[in-house]
Amino acid sequence: MPGKWYDKSLSDRNNISSTEKQAEDWLRRIEKSGLPGKFKAWLYQHGLLPRLIWLVTVYEAPLTSVEGVERKINKHLRRWLGVPPSFTSIGLYIRDGQLQLPLSSIVEEFKVAKCSLVMNYRDSQDQVRDAGVITRSGRTWAASESVAMVEGALRLKDIIGNPCEGRQGLGLTHFQQWGKSNSWERRAIVQAEVRNLEEEAREARAIELGPQGAWTKWDLPERKISWANLWKLEPFRISFLMRAVYDTLPTPVNLHRWRLREDPLCKRGSMAHILSGCKTALTQGRYRWRHDKVLTVLAPTLEQERRRKHQARAMSIRAITFVKEGVRPSSLSTAKPNLLQSAQGWELRVDLARKLQFPEETDKPEARCSLVVNRGKEGHPRGTDCAMGGRLPGSSREEKRQIAGSGVGV
Repeated sequence: MPGKWYDKSLSDRNNISSTEKQAEDWLRRIEKSGLPGKFKAWLYQHGLLPRLIWLVTVYEAPLTSVEGVERKINKHLRRWLGVPPSFTSIGLYIRDGQLQLPLSSIVEEFKVAKCSLVMNYRDSQDQVRDAGVITRSGRTWAASESVAMVEGALRLKDIIGNPCEGRQGLGLTHFQQWGKSNSWERRAIVQAEVRNLEEEAREARAIELGPQGAWTKWDLPERKISWANLWKLEPFRISFLMRAVYDTLPTPVNLHRWRLREDPLCKRGSMAHILSGCKTALTQGRYRWRHDKVLTVLAPTLEQERRRKHQARAMSIRAITFVKEGVRPSSLSTAKPNLLQSAQGWELRVDLARKLQFPEETDKPEARCSLVVNRGKEGHPRGTDCAMGGRLPGSSREEKRQIAGSGVGV
């Protein structure tokens, strides 16, 4: 990395302006590279971002200038990922949302780097500590004040202790105490805490949003997208995935909201209605098509496993057990073999391409399944395992059958 440049003014103002121009020039070069959008996003993350972080760290760049550079970066990232200009920047950088992309915010990295620089000057073992170096970052945010606030919160956390959350047990998680940490560990703790504060600010802004913040009320598992996942996804699938989570698809309701259509045609034409609850899509077989696409992937794998010859044997695994005082714990515990290993004559029934007659215990509306593995003679199952299913919307039996598992393929 190059060092810090000085001119006759002995000020960083010209260097900051030069850094902003360099960022624009690098973005234009990436734009004209002719690569697919996801490759351009990778160049930003692993090529452009480290260079910019070094420049805004060594120079006294204010936070407002860094925020201006991020707005320009967001403009290009939206274009490269195939989302509209109105797509919120929270969806690009959030780490605890429903959809997590492998992208980093330059504002967050700038704050982390400045806080680390403050601690490096203060905790240095040489004469730099007594030189009185001040790390400036503008008027809206001060790195030294942020470090002092985080350190105070960490000392208070030492006093309170590490309370267990949910089903956490004793010793399940490692709690790094501030008072027992060395200088290197303290820098890492402060950096992690600064990132957490930025993440909390993003989540707070997401809650304030309207349609694009509706995902904060979902009770669904989070999905983390890595670069390996992005390489496998087509550009239109990346765009659809991001726009579906943040409700920026051109649905009738959105087109009416954007004033691109006077009449929304369907008052219930929202994203959730179209993807999971539209009767027109149900009669046209769209849900059935999506349902069959999932089963065509699962059924061959399960059928191959069913046909394989298994030897019923018990596997020994190590497990932690709590015992009474004075009782010697056993080192090994025997686990029961899985169902496919211990039983013979399994039958696989899949609700695919034709209507099937499932066992009575899985034919109820609240337990309607799309894939059933059972054993025993035909019509007299001694045991049944439902692989896919759940309570299905609709009133008629055929409607329940068509929309079965429709949420799996979303």
